[in-house]
Parts: sequence; C-alpha cells; structure tokens
Amino acid sequence: MESIVFPAPLNKGDKIAICAFSSCVEKPFHDRLDAVIHGLKLRGYQVVEGESLRDFKSAKDRADELTRFLQDDSIAAVMPPWGGELAMEILQFINFDAIKSYRPKWIVGFSDISTFMCMLTARCGWATLHTANLMQQHPDETDHYCLQVFDVLALNKGEQFKQIPAEYYQEKTIDYATEPNSLFNFTQPSQWRCLNYKDARDIELTGRLFGGCLDSLNVLLATPYLDLHSFKQRYAQEGLVLYLENAELPPTAVARSLMALKLNGLFTDINGIILGRSALINSPHKEVDYYEAIELALGKCIFPVIIDADIGHIAPNMSLINGAFCTFKASINKGVANNVSLITSLK
Repeated sequence: MESIVFPAPLNKGDKIAICAFSSCVEKPFHDRLDAVIHGLKLRGYQVVEGESLRDFKSAKDRADELTRFLQDDSIAAVMPPWGGELAMEILQFINFDAIKSYRPKWIVGFSDISTFMCMLTARCGWATLHTANLMQQHPDETDHYCLQVFDVLALNKGEQFKQIPAEYYQEKTIDYATEPNSLFNFTQPSQWRCLNYKDARDIELTGRLFGGCLDSLNVLLATPYLDLHSFKQRYAQEGLVLYLENAELPPTAVARSLMALKLNGLFTDINGIILGRSALINSPHKEVDYYEAIELALGKCIFPVIIDADIGHIAPNMSLINGAFCTFKASINKGVANNVSLITSLK
C-alpha cells in the first residue's frame, strides 16, 4: 500500500499562490479580496497573485497557471479565492502523472475547489484541505474554524488535531460586494444527527477522509477518471470515511446522486458517511424534501450516516484533510448525535 503524501507545514514567510482555477473574483468583490489578501500578509505570508484571480481566463489558461504554481518549489500553498461552477473543465489539461514528481503543496478551500482537490488526492496521493475558502478569511474574523485553518496547515506529518461541532451555524448568506468587511454571524442552533441509528449507542468510525462537494463529485466518484475504488486499494485499505456536502442540487438530484454511488459499488469501500448541512434544506419540492431524499438513498445503510455536519456552504466549516486518518466518535440517542469528536491524524 502506498502512503499519503502530506505537504510540508506552512510557516511564516512562506509563499502562497492565489489563483482562480474555478471562478475569478470580479470587480464588485475586489474590496473583499484585497482585505483577505492583506490578512494573509498580516499573518506573515508572502502572496503571489495569479492572472486568473481578477479576470476570467479560459480553462486551458487556468490549468496552465495552476500547473506552473504546482511546479514552483518556492510556492508552499495554493489558495483559490472561492469555488465556482466549472473547475471540472480544467481536468483535461492537467497532467496528474507529472504532478507526482512535484514538491507537494497544500490546496485549500471547498465547493468547486474540491473537484480538483479530490483528483489530486486520488490520482497523486497528496493530502488536500477542505475548509473555509480564502474569501471567508477576513483578518478581523474570530470564528474558531477559520482561525484553525492556519494551525492545521502548520502541522507536521504524524501530528493530529481534534474538532467538535459548532454550537451555532449561519443562516444568512453574506454579499461580499455590498458588505466587503462582513464577518460570520452564527444565529441558528446546530445539532448533528445520525440518519440510520435510532437506538441508544456509542459509535466509533475510523478510516481515511475523502470527499467534497456532491454537486461535482457525483459525476466523478464512480468513474474511472477519479476511481475511488482504486484510491482505496492504493492508499486506504483500512477503509474510507466519505464526507459530502450539497450546494445547489434539489432533493431528488441528491437522492439520485447518492443512489448512483451505491449502485456503482462504492459503499463497499467506505466505513461511514458524513453529510454537511444542506443549503437547500427548506426549499420546496413537489415530491420529496432534502431529508426524505437522503433517507431514501441512505436510510438502510449498515454503516453510520451522520447528517447536518459543519461542512460546506452553510458556515462554519470544519477542516477535513483528504487522505488523513480520522476517528469519529459520538453518542447516539434517538438519532441525535451528542459528545461528537473528530480526531484527524496526519499519517
């Protein structure tokens, strides 16, 4: 079995490249972008802006720029500003076999960023960090999960960190064009739950973390292009803890996506699933709502299915390292998950 490769710890003075291999940052959002870049510099990092950051570039140009940053040994991390819609279109221009010979670098973010990060982990064995996007990292932000990102990036191989659920989550979406200096405002009580275990029990779920945004991964996970089964055989024979979050898929599309993973045999490779809190929980639908959809797809799984986790488009965002070994513990009672902890080891 091959070993996951963890990039070197990120230290003050290191160089961070910012490029938009998914969506660029248009002019109305530049004040916010300038603020978060200033925040990186205040933390002591050097910043290199890519040409794709503030202006739209073709898929080939975005892929070429990303490749140049990955090849550059002076770059320690790549932080896209946020996600987008079509990171998938750069994959055809990326030589993943060549990337294996490069010095590993941290790729950081979530949403459409996970389209590339999962490919990098699965095809090259590089650990990648699914967490708050750069545009959320305002220098005045006090959210624990945002502040934790840089602590996680500074860890050495072999070290570990522990996370517990947030007490509250953010319901309102922030418009950075009109509110460039807005910070998180967590108002809604948070409660993780277990979809398929209703009796009182303590659970412990272990395996290697892997996942990201269901909206894009649903069309890649079961294909030879991503090939999650081969990744498990090469890097994670102890099994996988699959985490997914939904950005825009309506409930029936969520159900179809999860059912497709099962029909393609991927459930034989995973020890459990953690689903992030969906942005479309309360969206009206003629046939089923979000919870009914995941019940249809995952309600009869024999492994734990944890839902409403702090992952994805409803802030805050935990730091989940693709390829790292994790231990998830919780006490389940009537489907409610209490005493939740997630310990992630860089091994």
